[in-house]
Amino acid sequence: MKQERILIVGLNWIGDAIMSMPALQACRIENPDAHITLLVKAYLKPLWEMHAAPDEIICLEDSRSTIRKLRAGNYDKACILPNSFRSAFLPAMAGVSRRIGLRGDWRRYMLTTAAPLSEGHQSNEYFPILAPASVGQHHALPQLNIPAAPVESMARKRPFSGRYITLMPGAARGASKMWPLDHFEQLATQWLAERDDFIVLAGGPGDAPACEALAGKLGSRACSLAGKTSLKEWAALLSKSSVAIANDSGGMHLAAAVGAPVVGIYGITDPAKTGPLSKCFKVLQNSSRRSRDIARDSGAARKALESISPDDVFAAALELLQ
Repeated sequence: MKQERILIVGLNWIGDAIMSMPALQACRIENPDAHITLLVKAYLKPLWEMHAAPDEIICLEDSRSTIRKLRAGNYDKACILPNSFRSAFLPAMAGVSRRIGLRGDWRRYMLTTAAPLSEGHQSNEYFPILAPASVGQHHALPQLNIPAAPVESMARKRPFSGRYITLMPGAARGASKMWPLDHFEQLATQWLAERDDFIVLAGGPGDAPACEALAGKLGSRACSLAGKTSLKEWAALLSKSSVAIANDSGGMHLAAAVGAPVVGIYGITDPAKTGPLSKCFKVLQNSSRRSRDIARDSGAARKALESISPDDVFAAALELLQ
């Protein structure tokens, strides 16, 4: 009997990718003998290398090269997670006979099956596409396995030993998801005064200038590793953190996926839709407004974020530690 070959067109952001992992895990359970290939942007390949579900990971290139790769894969089915036109166009042009995804972005004719949109958390949306038999069932949390090498290299990069907490003041979406940096500074100053932990500031290269500046204000028991780690090293760093404090961001979801206790700080995005997938987390939000799609610099979001005090975040983090 021919082995079924399943192509999954993956999502483009760390947080979204992690929120798709429960459905991918269910897809593997429903299709134990299938060969599952994941198509993702190159920077996300290290994330998915830590996940057991895909047999193969291929990186998105220009359209012509990607279509050539997909044709060579001879896939029986494409599960298309993003809502974009291009994500459906590529497997359609590659001749994948069955193509499943959500309607939208003028692409309905490129799908052979339009999946229904699920209610609740964003992670629910991917089950009708990837694992329809598991819709409505209890879902396992994201499962990442960090290799020994990044754990060891991260331990060498840390300029300290002992317990530490991780602060992540960045967010790819911009000001609408960023708790004020001076609030992070007040929180960190209070933490250093009342606790013995070291403080690590973490994030991607774009977060490095702000994290370096903040670390410079905090003294010898704080450092910035933002932009100085690989994605796997970042995961290793978070996995050993006593607690991670972050905006609604990819870093928050990564911390949750590797088992760190997480405090998530929300403006007007909806934690019921995009909250961390974790057994040990707290969400702080001072807004009755909930919106999934917000401008990069929303005045309402900034106001809601500013209203969350450093004392509130300090108390939430202490409660998780206890």
